[in-house]
Amino acid sequence: VSDQTANALVVWNVPEGRELARIPLGDSPEAIYLSADGKWLSAAIEENDQVLIIDTASSRIDRRIAMKGKNPEHAVWSPDGRWIYASAEEADSVDIIDVAKGEVVKSVKVGDRPRGIGFLPDGSRAYVAAENADTVNVFDTTSHEVIARIKAGKRSNGVTVHPDGKRVFVTSGGDGTVQVIDTSTNAITSVIPVGRRPWNMALTPDGKKL
Repeated sequence: VSDQTANALVVWNVPEGRELARIPLGDSPEAIYLSADGKWLSAAIEENDQVLIIDTASSRIDRRIAMKGKNPEHAVWSPDGRWIYASAEEADSVDIIDVAKGEVVKSVKVGDRPRGIGFLPDGSRAYVAAENADTVNVFDTTSHEVIARIKAGKRSNGVTVHPDGKRVFVTSGGDGTVQVIDTSTNAITSVIPVGRRPWNMALTPDGKKL
């Protein structure tokens, strides 16, 4: 769990409901993401303009990676663990981290205030919501370039990808909806009212409920 006020990562034993470790991260840590192999965590540290990589076995910080963009919000692993895409909300860009090199190798403009990021299961594409631009950017992860921009609802922010790779779900905080993107056409096929100011989402492991 990212504890923003304590500037720390808190590790919990879930069955026992107790804290195991508290790791100082830096000023204003944001979202925490687990690599597919479960060995690493990424943490976006907003005020320090860094992404940290944390060893889950030792609960120690392995690397601190300086961002090119200001105020990283999300730092999401590609399925193969080679890349981390980090949304820099004050730079209107996505910083692309080569994990092996431990550095940002490319920055791509995506629109005002980028937020949530989701990769297709095969890692071929990434979907990035730009909140103030009301768009979802589609990246080709071979070239790390935007190949499509989808007009989304107001204040689009959270992104969750279905395990089958056929649908991407995007929350629209300004409209109070979840939009469903068909990844074969990159068109929005459904708009689901959910209540005021939806943010992030999670799917059940079987993919039947969001």
